[in-house]
Amino acid sequence: MPDFGAGCHLAGLDDKYWNTEKLTEVLGEVDGITVASALYALSGTIDL
Repeated sequence: MPDFGAGCHLAGLDDKYWNTEKLTEVLGEVDGITVASALYALSGTIDL
């Protein structure tokens, strides 16, 4: 529920820049970068 501060809007899993920007706002710098990088690494194996 991003609009209530309980998450954030993400782009496609391979859009590392957007996801990093949004996740660092919610999780903090280190955790946001880590999660965005993990999503990017998995983007080729997850079929959405």
